[in-house]
Amino acid sequence: MGDYNMIKTVEIVSLSSGIIGEPFAAHELKIGVERLKNMKLQVKFSEHALKGIEYIKEHPEDRTDYHGC
Repeated sequence: MGDYNMIKTVEIVSLSSGIIGEPFAAHELKIGVERLKNMKLQVKFSEHALKGIEYIKEHPEDRTDYHGC
């Protein structure tokens, strides 16, 4: 079938409340990363993706590294 996986790297950003950075979500985070790696993808996280709910609440503009550029 050939090499259909043209994407090699994905970056995780925090578009929601920042929950992915909380300790109680570590299991879900681990499962998600493992699934992406099983699809032969490299996984990286944006600068603020894992900073948690309080940080994102105080700095909603930092949900992604994209600031309207």
